[in-house]
Amino acid sequence: MAKLAFDTGGTFTDFALLDDDGELHLHKVLSTPANPADAVAQGVEELLALHAGKFEIRELQVLGATTVVTNAVLERKGVETAFISTAGFQDMLRIRNEGRYDLYDLQLKYPEPLVPRRSSYGVRERISADGTVVTILNEDDVREIAAKLMDKGIKSVAVCLLHAYKFPQHERRIAELLKLCDKDIFVSISSDVCPEVREYDRASTTVVNAYTRPQMAGHVAHLQKDFQSRGITRNLLWMTSSGGLIPSDRAAQLPVRLIESGPAAGAVAAAEFGRIAGETSVLSFDMGGTTAKLCLIPNGEPMVGTDLEVARHQRFRRGSGFPLKIQSIQMIEIGAGGGSIAVRNPLGLLNVGPRSAGASPGPAAYQLGGTEPTVTDADILLGYMGVTSFVGGSFKVSKEAAHEAMSKLAESLGVSIERCAWGIHDLINESMSEAAAMHASDLGVDPRSLPMVAFGGAGPVHAYGVARKLGITKIICPVGAGVTSAIGLLIAPVSVDLSASHPMAVSRWDMQGMKDILGGMAANGAQVVTEAGVPNDQVTFKYTVDMRHVGQGHEITVSLPDLALPQDQFITELRENFDGLYRDLFGRTVEESGIEVITWRLRASGIKDQVTRPHTSSGQGNALKGHRDIYVHERGHTVNAPIYDHYALAIGERIHGPAIVEQRESTVVVGDHATAYVDQTGNLIMDLHA
Repeated sequence: MAKLAFDTGGTFTDFALLDDDGELHLHKVLSTPANPADAVAQGVEELLALHAGKFEIRELQVLGATTVVTNAVLERKGVETAFISTAGFQDMLRIRNEGRYDLYDLQLKYPEPLVPRRSSYGVRERISADGTVVTILNEDDVREIAAKLMDKGIKSVAVCLLHAYKFPQHERRIAELLKLCDKDIFVSISSDVCPEVREYDRASTTVVNAYTRPQMAGHVAHLQKDFQSRGITRNLLWMTSSGGLIPSDRAAQLPVRLIESGPAAGAVAAAEFGRIAGETSVLSFDMGGTTAKLCLIPNGEPMVGTDLEVARHQRFRRGSGFPLKIQSIQMIEIGAGGGSIAVRNPLGLLNVGPRSAGASPGPAAYQLGGTEPTVTDADILLGYMGVTSFVGGSFKVSKEAAHEAMSKLAESLGVSIERCAWGIHDLINESMSEAAAMHASDLGVDPRSLPMVAFGGAGPVHAYGVARKLGITKIICPVGAGVTSAIGLLIAPVSVDLSASHPMAVSRWDMQGMKDILGGMAANGAQVVTEAGVPNDQVTFKYTVDMRHVGQGHEITVSLPDLALPQDQFITELRENFDGLYRDLFGRTVEESGIEVITWRLRASGIKDQVTRPHTSSGQGNALKGHRDIYVHERGHTVNAPIYDHYALAIGERIHGPAIVEQRESTVVVGDHATAYVDQTGNLIMDLHA
């Protein structure tokens, strides 16, 4: 079956088409931030025109990853949203959880809530923690709120009531009443979006969902209509933050689960490229036009966490943003990309990012209106990226425009243009290596022990510099590195993550209660996965639970033993799983302390696909494209270095740095202290030495 994947990034929208013969076709167009669907439509039209007749268009499966949700939150361009809580809890979004990410900062600041105080409402109702209805829902309160929302023109609402994660009846009735008053309103209830404990985290997740839902629903509908007009009839599937694909209707209802969809697709691809290169554990380094994403992948699978934080007031300070209780691949993302803008700061020093030129106006070299120097401009001036081979020569860039923009900054800093360009390149490498080291330290891993998988439009350009700073000695640059996240979509399985908080003490274990909880979740998960086209007999289930010692404030995620085991054996293995993980994380166990399950989790999924093929270069000596001057920092001057065509390199042929290896969608810088070769599957392997 043919597949077409697209990944909407901040600067470029990437495409990967797998035809009926298993051939992979790659493409790239500038993103259209004002309406992301326009770039998708353009790229799809161009790909279909180039490769018509290689597949049956009615059977084409389209897969998508998008920044629509992320950008709406970060740029505060979502819709006007209301928040409904139990009466007396209207200020939940401002009080947060009363935690402080810096105990000693008296001027501590957080991002302003997405819902203003004037649009936060309380309804009289109350259900206790054991399910007792203390106060019956006052439906007149809901009708009054609905009238106010209609007067204000608010079309999206987040509802989060006390204990609704387990007893959702009042939330569901509120949704019914709001829809009766206004059939076009979007209502996100916490018991559907995030049925988990912790009031503020649940509210924050539901608000982000409501804030972005109308936009995502419109984006999905626009694309579905466009694809149908082209004869593509299969349901569009979308990548979630946890690395699985879900149907369009679920993506439109729960857009918060797509907030890291593009980066997640990249991590899925990095794990696969690491595997085929013979590496089980790798560091994924994805650098695009706007951001850089770094992800540790141990034992062949990205690590999936149970919470995420976005829009941090301070970039590296956990607790300074909006918490989201969703399953997501654990990674660190910073504002470091090809479009990151370089400036002279008030102290007279060089700063790079996080402000980005994005796709509009873009780097100065694009000649689309950008006048400030960016990382891409610096890389072009250093010779690392060619002006005639940029995006395979299909996208024209100007070295003169980059020079003009860089000259103004260089003059203000009192350095040469070459020195300024190198300073930008090196400083952005420093930022990314610092982020990678911090991410690795948080997870207790020494990054020097891991090979790096480098991809994204700018990733292979900067991989050598970042790896040198981290002490990494092996870099894997995949074929199609510039569109690797789109390739990740072709690999990823259809899957859905479900969760439910139902506390259960291990000392009072209810085997039948557990099976009822997990059985209901499994039925819901199987329905979503089969609706996406996965046969029933290919659906698999993975069960985990969030556990803690009684009285502790946070949980760790533990795999459940085989559900068919006898109860005594099941509980023994569950305790062993918890104690073993607890010991690994904290170096000890807590004796004579009760253990409890707080949240149950399920992943229902289909099977992964594979898109890699053997490298077929004839190796007739035609890989050398020419030479150009590139700056080599180790030598302190430019060198006339060879330029190679990645696709024409013979398997095993050694390239000694300094050199440049060009793909259509990206460029690999082989540094002065490195050698590189192409392996059996076409990936470029770079070995670094002292």
